[in-house]
Amino acid sequence: MNFEFRQKPINLRTALAAIFIGTLIGFIMVALFGYNPVEVFATLLKGAFGSTKNIATSLRWATPLMFTGVAAALSFRGGMFNFGIDGQLYFGSLAATIVGVTLTGVPGVILIPMMMLTSMVCGAAWAFVPAFVRVKLNGSEIVPALMMNYVAIHLTDYVVHYHFLASGTNGDSLKTERIAEQAQFSPLISGYQLTGAIFIGLFVVLAFWWLMKKSKLGYGISMSGMNPTFARYGGIQVDRMRILVMLLSGALAGLGGAVEIMSMRWRFESGFAPSFGNDGILTALLGSSTPLGTLIGAMFMGALKAGSLAVERYTDVSRSLATVIQGLIICFVSARLISRYIGFDKIAEKLSAVFRFNRKAGEKDA
Repeated sequence: MNFEFRQKPINLRTALAAIFIGTLIGFIMVALFGYNPVEVFATLLKGAFGSTKNIATSLRWATPLMFTGVAAALSFRGGMFNFGIDGQLYFGSLAATIVGVTLTGVPGVILIPMMMLTSMVCGAAWAFVPAFVRVKLNGSEIVPALMMNYVAIHLTDYVVHYHFLASGTNGDSLKTERIAEQAQFSPLISGYQLTGAIFIGLFVVLAFWWLMKKSKLGYGISMSGMNPTFARYGGIQVDRMRILVMLLSGALAGLGGAVEIMSMRWRFESGFAPSFGNDGILTALLGSSTPLGTLIGAMFMGALKAGSLAVERYTDVSRSLATVIQGLIICFVSARLISRYIGFDKIAEKLSAVFRFNRKAGEKDA
């Protein structure tokens, strides 16, 4: 059984309505559990935007979502649903780490690109299986992609445990030695978590914009996703395009894992990237799979992550609150007509009418 995925455009009102209602329900849930919702959400906002350091932390958490968000958005635009971003990220990041811990004598200007390229190749290779199932076996890519997340997570743990385990590691902690020092990114400002990785993430978003808006390949990807039948009549090889989209998506996910290792972790650790893939999918959904929308979605999700950590640190509420809000937002974003049901469309129409009336009145007075 196959499944044709086509993401329908999400306007700004729908995204804002989903965020508002998801946050409101979270607010109510906090109150029902006996906490002060005003204090909790004030702490969340302060943790995300309360100081320069907090803003830098929000940008730090937004950085990996630029990679996974673009990876998800690219697959959506091509009519594929890449549910395997987490697995591709883990597989690519371990491959990059192995390069970083074995080639310690290679200069950084060579080693860093080598690690990035290795992660992209391995991430793409991990994405090939669900693409093959979709194109050659006429099945759905969603289930194999999802299952391969678990395979990648446990396979990387196995490889680290038996072949690259750091000396002196005890218990269930699985981690490699640190990568070569010349491949480690330093903070842009001392004491802050933000590194040059954010510029790589912004470049990925910009490259995504150029690909979809300015290139022939981007046109072929869009047409294959919107209307594969029309694309075939136009001479586009849709099956080849679908495989290419999944490979590019997997490569970006793997690159995101490598950059996270080089910028923050400096070694591969078991479970180092919880929910980066799922958060990337939500980022793309919030942004309607557009470059600017995906960037804004990554910033929002990064701020939500930084704020939730502050909530857990300074109140008795768990950071799981952020996960609840994210899940609610996903539910409401998927309901494209939500803005109609809560009256956003009527309000917008009335405001537009008032604005037009005032502008005409001003023109008459003039």
